Amino acid sequence: MTYEHEYILIFRKGGKRIFKGNEKKTRQKSAFFWEERNAWFSDLWEIKGTTQILQNNGTTRKRNASFPFEVPYRLVNMYSSEGDTVLDPFCGIGTTNLACMTANRNSIGVEIDPEITKIAKANLLVSPYVLNKIIDSRIDAHLSFIKSLTEEKRCKCYINDIHRFAVKTRQEMEIHIEKLADILMVNDLIECHYQ
Repeated sequence: MTYEHEYILIFRKGGKRIFKGNEKKTRQKSAFFWEERNAWFSDLWEIKGTTQILQNNGTTRKRNASFPFEVPYRLVNMYSSEGDTVLDPFCGIGTTNLACMTANRNSIGVEIDPEITKIAKANLLVSPYVLNKIIDSRIDAHLSFIKSLTEEKRCKCYINDIHRFAVKTRQEMEIHIEKLADILMVNDLIECHYQ
C-alpha cells in the first residue's frame, strides 16, 4: 500500500481580509470562475504528481520535493489578488514563483541550496508563450464549461466585457486575466511585463 494523498493546511493570520476601494476592484479583477471555485474549494483534488528532476552529482540533495504547477497556481489564485506578494520560504525549483508569474502576483522565493537556486532561476526565465498557454487553457476550460450549459442556463449568464464571454455569476464580470508580454532578468531579479 502506498501513501497516495498529501494534505494542504490553510492558516490565516488575523481576521478575514476586507477589500475596500481600489483593493476591491483589484480583487474583482483577480477573481476566479464559478466552476473553478467549485473544483478548487472542494475537499479533494485529483492532480497527477510530478517527477523529481534533479541530477544528483553529490553537491546537492537527492530530491527537490517538486509538486505539480496546478497546486500553487490554484492556491495563489484562491488566496491572493493581483499585485499581492507571495512568500515561498522553501522555493526549490521555483514552481510557486512560476504560478505567481502566471497569475500576475509578485513573489519571493528563498532557497538555501545554491545548485537548486540555479535551476530555479533558469526555470523562471521560461518563455512567456509557455505560461500564456496555461492562461489560454484556463480560459478554454471556462468557455467549454459555458458551452456545456443548457440554453436556458446560458441565457441567465452575465457577460464579462473585458474578455467578451459569458460568465455564470456577477462576481466574474470584472475578471481580467492578463497574459505575459515578456520575462526579464534585471539586477538578478525576475521581472514580468503583462500585455
